[in-house]
Amino acid sequence: MKVLEVALPVPLNKTFYYLPADNLSPENIVGKRVKAQFGKRVATGYALSVVDYDGDEFKIKKIDGIVDSERIINEEAVSLAKYISENYICSLGEALSAIVPASMKAPKRQSAKCKVKSEKCEDKRAIVLTSYQQTAVDKINQTIKKNESKTFLIHGVTASGKTEIYLNCIEKAVSLNKSAVFLIPEISLTAQFVEIVIKRFGSENVGIWHSGISSIEKYKLFLKAKKGEIKVMLGARSAVFAPFENLGVIIIDEEHEHTYKQEQKPSYDAREIAIHRALYHKAAVILGSATPSLESFKNALENNAELIELPERIDGKSFPEFKILSLKNKFAGRSLFLPETIEAISKTLSKKEQIIVFLNRRGYSPSIMCHKCASVYQCPNCSISMVYHRNPDSVKCHYCGHAKKLPMTCSVCGSKEIAVFGTGTQKAENELKGMFPKSKIFRLDGDTASFAENYAKAYEGIKSGEYDILLGTQMIAKGFDFPKVTLVCVIDADTSLYLPDFKSAERTFQLITQVSGRCGRGEIRGSVIIQTSHPEHYAISHAKKYDYASFYKEESEQRKKLMYPPYCDIAKITVRNKDENKASQDSEKLFFYLDEIIKSHGLPLKMLGPAAAYIVKMHNTYRKHIIIKGCRQNIVKLSGFISAYKQFSGTQISIGIMPPDLI
Repeated sequence: MKVLEVALPVPLNKTFYYLPADNLSPENIVGKRVKAQFGKRVATGYALSVVDYDGDEFKIKKIDGIVDSERIINEEAVSLAKYISENYICSLGEALSAIVPASMKAPKRQSAKCKVKSEKCEDKRAIVLTSYQQTAVDKINQTIKKNESKTFLIHGVTASGKTEIYLNCIEKAVSLNKSAVFLIPEISLTAQFVEIVIKRFGSENVGIWHSGISSIEKYKLFLKAKKGEIKVMLGARSAVFAPFENLGVIIIDEEHEHTYKQEQKPSYDAREIAIHRALYHKAAVILGSATPSLESFKNALENNAELIELPERIDGKSFPEFKILSLKNKFAGRSLFLPETIEAISKTLSKKEQIIVFLNRRGYSPSIMCHKCASVYQCPNCSISMVYHRNPDSVKCHYCGHAKKLPMTCSVCGSKEIAVFGTGTQKAENELKGMFPKSKIFRLDGDTASFAENYAKAYEGIKSGEYDILLGTQMIAKGFDFPKVTLVCVIDADTSLYLPDFKSAERTFQLITQVSGRCGRGEIRGSVIIQTSHPEHYAISHAKKYDYASFYKEESEQRKKLMYPPYCDIAKITVRNKDENKASQDSEKLFFYLDEIIKSHGLPLKMLGPAAAYIVKMHNTYRKHIIIKGCRQNIVKLSGFISAYKQFSGTQISIGIMPPDLI
């Protein structure tokens, strides 16, 4: 009897057998998504093959339906799913759900095809490359032309012309009838890059893929890429799976960004997926950044990728002038802005130039405290302070979304002596409006950015000169190219500096360098002001000099001494339970269980923990972490034993390979 082998997106590393629906041959279902009964629910699965079955046919259920009218799962998708399953500890079905999203929906009616008006491509002859750019383009295009699989790391200072290199390499791929994937780290950058890429290649050749598009639009884009009807896919992390049949180049801009790492299962890394796909297609991979991740830079130094340096800005433009201001003697309760910062903003506005103000904390104030008993108002679901927001007055948890009105009395002692402390973007906006009432300010953070149109509004508004000041969190620190911005102010450079994570110094250096690079990109030299309580820290002192090499050397020494990436691979096991005691006991028992396996199998691995997560309780669930250090092969081998561990009811255990943080 012929049956279908189906992969389901469930945490069981096996496939399942189903009978085809009536009057359908199983061969015509292979390569399509199907609806299948699994337990008490109907799941969307992936029909992989037809197999002979000699068991009891009454034990096999029929599939409930077929989702796709044509095959959408090819050989590469299955091969890639196996790679993800083996390297990121998930089932084949879970891996396929990342590559071919189960949520994609075919339109109920096929609308009549209409001609899309294509925007004209710009005249590329007007763009003259620098010698550094030309060398980079020649090297990469030679690889694309020769059908070689090779990874390049472009370490280019901000405004050194990395985007133009990307566009030239895409152009080469398209001229050879190949396709290109162009990944960007934030949806906030989409508006800017859509404009650039469509001007170059025409709207009929470009697809835009990100979480903001509908499930039907994703399905249409998926098929267009598969059929070669578009040649370029621009988008966030998951665009790396664009089903092109003949890839020529995959570009990952701002490759250091943690957003390229998927945190939910399957916890894949888009950079590693790109390199794996490039092997299959014999394509080039371009990783680009002014502040490369330590892992990528070490790979390049060890010849696992070719390093291309762009040490100069376009047209010989100078780097912005850097000024570090100490907050050590700043009095509490005074302005967020030091007098020198206020003076610099005032002078810039008087010259009709634009300003970026960076503060990596949203809301008005991050803490609400009772003066009488000193208790801090915490989220009832998470062990974290509620953040005070204005307009309307409310307190919110930035982790679980819990919100309520600002309390009038202390919940512990009943006192009315409640005060808000700390600084967020809303408070900074209020101060700026008070000091510069005639200036137009746009705030872009996690609150305003929840409305997708605000990304485009910020970009268009600053570009056209409608706004004088762009204020925001880390989403404004990368990628934006505004020639009229001549001043960048970092209000508090220390928000990420002393987090209990091995990447805190690296993230601080990257943020300061990236946001500083947003100014002085036009004819006028830029200025950067950094307000910090730790001006002597090497992450800040090296950022001031735009000295990545010295930062890399110093940070690498620290990592090597403590044995952290890039000198080992790492995994984070998270043990969760709504009962705090069960979470603690399970994490202890699991630690000793795995420790015995490490010893008995002679695995060269080191474990740390178990320890409470930085935020112990989240969504009413307590969390404990166990950290594993070693090589990935051994970590994956050890993780295979976790499924045999018998935990308490209600305990969930997950493992992330090379997580973006350990907190």
